[in-house]
Amino acid sequence: MLRGILASGLAVGIVATGIAPESAQARTPSEIYGPVFARYKTITDARKKLRNDEKKGRLTSGDDYYAMAYACQYEEPASQSMILTALSRSRCKDKSAEYFAEAGNRGVPEGFLAAANFIGQGDQAYIYAQMAFQLSGQDSALRGEALDAIARLRSTVGDVATLDQRAIQQATVLASNGAYSGLRNAATTVDVQNRLPNLAWLNFKNPKRCHYSDGWAKVVQGAYKVDDRNYVAVPATTTVPGSNQRVTGRIVRPEKDWQSVVRVEADVKGQWNGLTVLGIFTTFVEESHGVWGDGIRFAEPVEVVAQRLAAAGFVVNRDGSERRQIDKIDRYPYKDEKGRQQVAENIDGVITSIERKNGATYFYCDEIFEASYGA
Repeated sequence: MLRGILASGLAVGIVATGIAPESAQARTPSEIYGPVFARYKTITDARKKLRNDEKKGRLTSGDDYYAMAYACQYEEPASQSMILTALSRSRCKDKSAEYFAEAGNRGVPEGFLAAANFIGQGDQAYIYAQMAFQLSGQDSALRGEALDAIARLRSTVGDVATLDQRAIQQATVLASNGAYSGLRNAATTVDVQNRLPNLAWLNFKNPKRCHYSDGWAKVVQGAYKVDDRNYVAVPATTTVPGSNQRVTGRIVRPEKDWQSVVRVEADVKGQWNGLTVLGIFTTFVEESHGVWGDGIRFAEPVEVVAQRLAAAGFVVNRDGSERRQIDKIDRYPYKDEKGRQQVAENIDGVITSIERKNGATYFYCDEIFEASYGA
């Protein structure tokens, strides 16, 4: 996407065997429990009625079990009435892990991860995290979160190999004849020691203002150079922050009718904010300081990228469409060449968009400064 604006410029040694679904879609916790809670007056009301249905054997949905587990951790704010406060108090917090796990058993793999996080340490938490990974399929965000949990929990358990086998066996049973019967066994294995790295060096200084990290700037600026003979951008090689990995930039000219527009892409892969990073890029016009489009490439679809970026504090539209946000307008009175009173405006804000092309999702995030002159 081209924009005519100016901008400022664990390694753990275990092996996990994945089980992949024919299709999958990443869901956040609120997307799981939200539609369930919408059927009830309050979360407290949902907890009471869901637990009643569960006791009577009427609860069958994995989403319902996930919502019940979440509701069991929730309590209404204390009121002036001691009686109302007592009535709203949750009496099932200690069953949250059990309900989350049951959600996992009923086709919601996020339930296993939630159970692992709720327990926090030990063999059972580790097994649940491993099962979340096994059953995450093509949901790369869930896979990444599950791998993080596995790495975190590994130091709290003893015989890792035995626990891995138990988790794999349980996941295989579910994939064979349970709620995951539509899954197929994956032919590949993933060594957690060689998993995609966490790209913490990408963390923005200020997401709402598209203030990129020093690490991002170092990589994109080191991925190209300008040939002094003809002032044309050519690839260069640089080092990825926090590692010995070397990356060479790719020079793309996205505008057929404007060959001086250059996009430099650095194919850096890893995990960041629950998303799979495929690379980072900067776009500019040769022989100019105008920056036309900076950003990051992801593997996930537009909707998932938008959702996770919004949760991380970025100004984005849920459908990925272009969004302009004006944060500040400075007005300056002046007189033109004919002595007439005029007002100049300096517009300060950001512009973002997310689009899918060439098998990747491009996130554009640019700080904008626009000036206008006139009455």
